[in-house]
Amino acid sequence: MVKKKYTEEERVARARAMRREGYNCAQCVILAFDDLVPSESVDTAVLAAQGFGSGYGGRGYVCGAVSGANMVLGLTGSRPRPELYRLTGGIIDDFIAMEGAVDCSDLKKPGRKPCIDLISDAVVILHRRIEDMV
Repeated sequence: MVKKKYTEEERVARARAMRREGYNCAQCVILAFDDLVPSESVDTAVLAAQGFGSGYGGRGYVCGAVSGANMVLGLTGSRPRPELYRLTGGIIDDFIAMEGAVDCSDLKKPGRKPCIDLISDAVVILHRRIEDMV
């Protein structure tokens, strides 16, 4: 049975719901794309992403939502390294253009967006980059 592909709005709603359930940023993004990831890989990916929250284990490095988006790229099919790196770099560039930073330590400063909005933005960026590729 073929899964129905989620719309951008459905992905954002799903990611936000997963955040309310307690998943970290990376896990929320992965779960928002579970329609594109082989079923047997989703649970493993969510487990593997446990340490990516708050910028790699709370260290403030790369935002977990960006890490999750890049994990989805790998989970949605094998690509030649140059193509994968181009896609990965594009997601990072888009996120920086939208948010002004990619590291949690910068994104969590006073006056910045809450994590749930950063998750939503990462989902939108990824959806728009891969919707025609998968």
